[in-house]
Amino acid sequence: MNILGDVFKELFKMFVADMRLTLTILIGVALVAALLAAAVVGPGLAGLLLIVLCIAVLAEAVMRETRARRGR
Repeated sequence: MNILGDVFKELFKMFVADMRLTLTILIGVALVAALLAAAVVGPGLAGLLLIVLCIAVLAEAVMRETRARRGR
């Protein structure tokens, strides 16, 4: 049981380590889900939007970390 607790603690730390990244992804997924539920976009376009959103968020996080490391 101790191993399972350690795994959950590490997963929690991983997702909370960069709160901006976590919240941005969650908001993006909620936005795409709302667009899909309102029949504004189809499933194919919703998937494409999720991919583009995740790549953009990842690129922003990498750029932010690069700027932070250069400033040190």
